[in-house]
Amino acid sequence: MKKIQLLKIVCASLILVSMSCKKAEETPAETAKPTFDLAAEKTAVEAGYREFEKAFNAKDSVTLANCYATDAKFMPQSSKAVEGRPAIQKEFTQWFKGDTPQIAIKLVELWGNETNLTAENSWTMTGKDGKVVDEGKSIELYKKEEGKWKLLRDCYNSNMPQAK
Repeated sequence: MKKIQLLKIVCASLILVSMSCKKAEETPAETAKPTFDLAAEKTAVEAGYREFEKAFNAKDSVTLANCYATDAKFMPQSSKAVEGRPAIQKEFTQWFKGDTPQIAIKLVELWGNETNLTAENSWTMTGKDGKVVDEGKSIELYKKEEGKWKLLRDCYNSNMPQAK
């Protein structure tokens, strides 16, 4: 009697084990979550920098503001934060009324995941004569919006001493 019960337990265990293995084999590979590719996202952020530079250097506040998320904050030095894409566009429109230098941006480091990215960069501004008029660094936070990485927070400051 004990041998029959033991045999039933062993058979039941084998059936359960084979069923669980079979389920694992039947799981389609497509359900696996794709891996996050930081190198590809770095390329996307750098492409965004080229778009930003082109808009800034053309004094195009509309295209420039569209580099920002709808709920973005732009935090210029020595001034209050500017909140939201319409206010950021207005801020850049004001900047562009004057003699605005040209900007060049270089990515220093990027880290994050599929939800948010953080970027450290350096930037240089040059006058019409090509001489550097300002240079500094930024920390930026990005989120995906409209299928692209958009600036969520943008905070920068100059490396040059403040004017006295």
